[in-house]
Amino acid sequence: MDHGAWDRRKVLGTALAGAAAMTLPGMADAGEPTATGVVETTSGKVTGARAGGVSRFLGIPYGGDTSLRRFQPAQAVSPWSGVRACNTLGHKAPQGMITLPGIMGKVDPHAPGLPVMMAVANLTNAQLGESEDCLVLNVITPDAAPTRKRPVMVWLHGGAFAMGSGLDPMTDGSELVRRGDVVFVSLNHRLNAMGYLYLGGLHEDFADSGNVGMLDIVLALQWVHDNIAAFGGDPDNVTIFGQSGGGAKVSTLLGMAPAQGLFHKAIAMSGPIVSLVSKSDAQEIAEQTIARLGISKADVHTMQTIDRQKIIAAASAVRLPSAGTGLAAGTLAPMVDGRSIPADPFDPAATAFSRNIPLMVGSAKDEATLFMAGDPELGAMSEEHARERFAAVMGDRGAAAFAAYRAAYPHDDPSYLVSSMMTDRLFRSDSIVMAERKSAQNAAPVYLYRVDYEPRVAGRVLRSPHGTEVPLVFGTKVPVQFIGEGPEVDSLSDLMMTAWLDFAKNGNPAGSRLAWPRYDSRTRPNMIFDVSTRVVNDPDPVARDPVARGRA
Repeated sequence: MDHGAWDRRKVLGTALAGAAAMTLPGMADAGEPTATGVVETTSGKVTGARAGGVSRFLGIPYGGDTSLRRFQPAQAVSPWSGVRACNTLGHKAPQGMITLPGIMGKVDPHAPGLPVMMAVANLTNAQLGESEDCLVLNVITPDAAPTRKRPVMVWLHGGAFAMGSGLDPMTDGSELVRRGDVVFVSLNHRLNAMGYLYLGGLHEDFADSGNVGMLDIVLALQWVHDNIAAFGGDPDNVTIFGQSGGGAKVSTLLGMAPAQGLFHKAIAMSGPIVSLVSKSDAQEIAEQTIARLGISKADVHTMQTIDRQKIIAAASAVRLPSAGTGLAAGTLAPMVDGRSIPADPFDPAATAFSRNIPLMVGSAKDEATLFMAGDPELGAMSEEHARERFAAVMGDRGAAAFAAYRAAYPHDDPSYLVSSMMTDRLFRSDSIVMAERKSAQNAAPVYLYRVDYEPRVAGRVLRSPHGTEVPLVFGTKVPVQFIGEGPEVDSLSDLMMTAWLDFAKNGNPAGSRLAWPRYDSRTRPNMIFDVSTRVVNDPDPVARDPVARGRA
């Protein structure tokens, strides 16, 4: 084993944990902030703070206290009188536990010793309190006045469907706003059991409960539609984008009936969703949850009043191991309820709801290494143990899948065959499926990418892990311990920011600096973001191979 590499991993984890407690940038380095003018919204008047060429409005309520409508769709916030100062972030939603299919295990946000995954997926200010009164959003704009109609970029945060919040040091949209002359919006919404525990099979009062977290996002998008012009944004040019859980929310919104007309372009970063939780699986999770809590089906309404952390803990402990392989498989995630979501968004075909919505979709080359960062065998695993890991995930199909990955990556350490297999099962394969099925509509274009850049940190043991693109797209380049620094990073960040901004403006990420063809199933072009960014046709056929995916 390479003990040096293991020491570097420990250093990386410590650095990221420290980064998670950082305060928001953008204001502190931009001089003394001044008050903005008053902006009139449909709920009341607000002011924010201006510094560094942008105006920031933080913690604007868009919905009411969800503790009053637990497991039910939220209502719009009640209007207020006077002028509300929006200078601080609002509460984040009660946090839960991420559960990933396969061999990844769970990540508990309340556990001592912040793990690497938590530090990157949920870099949100640790000091923020949790509350069910969490339906707030943040607006960053070049000029909060209705004299211009700028493209609007609505960010959906990561952390699966379980944890996270809308604005943090890594995902501060100030640089995007300054560079692109766009309006940036981010938001908090219900998560984990409070957002996705389906009780509709137990009582009709909770018919929408399995998707109330997504319906919160729809409510926020409705607020954007009704109010963003007052902040200098164009309600008819809205791009939703997100990474990890945020990308999964973007993917889900593409198939949501009430979201139609509220956004016009979409970017799903490392969060593909082909199919959602089935109603039967969602009901099984609910029944196991109330059983753990000692609540009878007849008394399901008591779930609206008991301690929320008990509910979150009980629901997070449920796992349906045979429910599938995608990011929404057998866990607390959006479901096909026949109401707000009538069908899976990309199975068996791309939903007609988003037929005319241009889409960017992609992933990092080595997503799963982030979740293996604490594994002492990463970079030093025996062939035998790798075979065992394949078998643990795929059963009797594991041997054939291992052979397929060994053939595709003949020079890799066996640990990277494991991480590549998990990367494909969770992120890459379904990203390709989304691109294929979106392209088959012969309507709005789809653009597929892969991030191959390996941050020059920790001996590159993580290669191109989950989250690599986020600080590059935002131009924050924090935490530096994760992404690295120097001319290479600056140049790649500049290129990616430009592509994302171009897409938000006109639905095409190609520009004077980037020739990026739309995806088609014949040539399968991918934009590879690296030190040398380039287009490669079908760069990872193993991710499409049913044998390698354990499905043949």
